[in-house]
Amino acid sequence: MASPVDRLAAQRLRVAAMIHTRTVSGPARQLAALAQRLDRDGVEMLIIVFQRRNQPLSAFVEYLQAAKIPHAVVTERHAFDFGLVEGVKQTLSQFRPHIVQTHGYKPSAVAAALRLRRAPWKWIAFWHGTTTENLKVRGYHQLDAFLVRRADRLVVMSDAQRRRFADLGETVSVIPNAVVAPSRAVSPLALPADAPRPVLGVIGRLSSEKGVDVFLHAAARLVEQKASFSAVVVGDGPDRAALVALRDELGLTDRVHFLGHLADPSPVYAAIDLLVIPSRSEGLPNVLLEALAADKPVAATSVGAIPDVIDSPQVGVVVPPESPGELAAAMLTALRLRDDSDAARARRRVVDRFSLDRRVEAHRRIYAALCPMPSLEPALASRR
Repeated sequence: MASPVDRLAAQRLRVAAMIHTRTVSGPARQLAALAQRLDRDGVEMLIIVFQRRNQPLSAFVEYLQAAKIPHAVVTERHAFDFGLVEGVKQTLSQFRPHIVQTHGYKPSAVAAALRLRRAPWKWIAFWHGTTTENLKVRGYHQLDAFLVRRADRLVVMSDAQRRRFADLGETVSVIPNAVVAPSRAVSPLALPADAPRPVLGVIGRLSSEKGVDVFLHAAARLVEQKASFSAVVVGDGPDRAALVALRDELGLTDRVHFLGHLADPSPVYAAIDLLVIPSRSEGLPNVLLEALAADKPVAATSVGAIPDVIDSPQVGVVVPPESPGELAAAMLTALRLRDDSDAARARRRVVDRFSLDRRVEAHRRIYAALCPMPSLEPALASRR
């Protein structure tokens, strides 16, 4: 019969990760990739997804099902259903996690409520940044920023975000996003047959913080300079109608094509010559890492962790936000990096620096600090 020490050594760390999303968003794909990779290192992760009752399964739940990633769906009747807390409590009672990590304001609210009931697990809150589309959403982000301070540890994506929570000291850790390669697309991106090269790409939510309006003004500057190009804007959001109207007003109707949301962005990277990130604010955008993994140069604004990634002029070009003229010049400069062998090597070094293995190691170290277990030690020791 195994001794208590033997049983403890064989026990796997259990982590429950709560996330509130209906789409296969950047944080959702990061979490799914993390769960798959951690399983190989002896950490059992259960992803808990919130789902509105009587609605079709979300795209993210379908994604988890297809990937065979352990998950649980907890339903809610409406946006402020307090029964959600009880549903999560029952799920956690069955799974018996050592650690719960949260992604977003609603998971943070549920975790905070359960902690008031003396929940036995440790809490790691993840702060992914903010969006600015309306007052309600800004209010949710403020609530999340208040709640995550109650967690045992807070994880942010960049040093810029850590400064927001500087008063929390060493309880805040920076774990950048990892390169999570999109699936290999079978069908190429459909572009107009007469679309001129090079092709510029913007990928992201169509809301003010992403700065797509700045990109459109920069594209108009390129037209004034008689530059040959076309562009695709991939994504959807509350500003779509206004951005399409601005495109037409600037005379870019035949140059800039709005493609809507694409669940699989890999056809975009295969088709474009340059990724443009014109954001007003960011954490560490997944599209930046994905483009570099696809060996595409980048022109971006110097917000969030972007300058930490584009740390060399061979990787890409960064300019201040809200500067259409400088962004236009950056796009022309970055396009010259497409076929430069030194630039290709620089992009590969960045991809290696932001590997999934390094993100997994960072997670395991936080887990070990909060919940020391013998099962965590071998993999950590092998990386020392």
